[in-house]
Amino acid sequence: MDLSTVFGWGSLVPLLSSAVVLMIPIGLAAVGETFCQRTGILNLGVEGMMLVGALMSFLAAFYSGSAWVGVAGGIVGGLAFGALKGLLSITLKTEQVVSGIVIVLLAQGLTSYLYGSLFHIGSTPPRIEGLGPVAIPILASIPGLGPVLFHQSVLVYLSVAVVVGVWWLLQKTTLGLHVRATGDMPAAMDAAGVAVDRIRWLGILVSGAMCGLAGSVLIIAQLRLFAEHITAGRGWIAIALVIFGRWKPLWVFAGAGLFGLIDALQLRVQASSGGINSAVPFEVFQVMPYLMTLVVLVVATARSQRDAQPATLGTHFFKEGRN
Repeated sequence: MDLSTVFGWGSLVPLLSSAVVLMIPIGLAAVGETFCQRTGILNLGVEGMMLVGALMSFLAAFYSGSAWVGVAGGIVGGLAFGALKGLLSITLKTEQVVSGIVIVLLAQGLTSYLYGSLFHIGSTPPRIEGLGPVAIPILASIPGLGPVLFHQSVLVYLSVAVVVGVWWLLQKTTLGLHVRATGDMPAAMDAAGVAVDRIRWLGILVSGAMCGLAGSVLIIAQLRLFAEHITAGRGWIAIALVIFGRWKPLWVFAGAGLFGLIDALQLRVQASSGGINSAVPFEVFQVMPYLMTLVVLVVATARSQRDAQPATLGTHFFKEGRN
């Protein structure tokens, strides 16, 4: 393998540009999960919500012929499963870990069934028209930095704006203060007249919508087709990033950039090694992002999380007088 094709100066800009695109789905889902966990709700259904968002995005774009309708479809799909998670975890007070895993299993089975019913699995998969890169005038011409950051799909720009908006809402507004306090002191918030369950519903719906948008970015801005289990564990990586980023949206999103770079790097190394003709099985390269996930979890576990993790994460809130 010629390392210059991977790390050479001429390959650096395409590598970093790919990393930006690849980080967006994980980053969106991770920031949405951060917002949700700050309310005290542990949403392990991220993978399922992304998968449903991806399928709904594909179907909406395929049948409408509009990529933007596809984006809307993905958000609606994520919202729907976010509402299901809210019903299970907030209204019915079911065990949050179990309900999250159920969401993932349901999404995997449902998307496989729907896609298999509508299209013949095994034949050439249908494709859709996606949203190509758009260069931002002046900024895109900055040497090195311009092609990486300012020559991307509109969905990349939109996703970054959503992440910044969620950070601003969480850190700079009264509503954000209520969100953070709900995850730490729900009884005190209830005593102050704040509807704890309403804040938690907001958290899970924001998470669902962002997971749906993440699925849309994966389909509309990257792959432009759908396949079974196409999210390939990105939702689980997103959950690990929340811990790694210490429940801080911008740090979580920055962590997604690391995974985007690792993913882009393994694709480039795999291509430079000869693909399927390589002496090294391609699965070795594909496993690199997941090995990084294990490293992240080990590092995060080694650090004290007591000052970062919401105090009531994963526990139900009952108003005084209820059992």
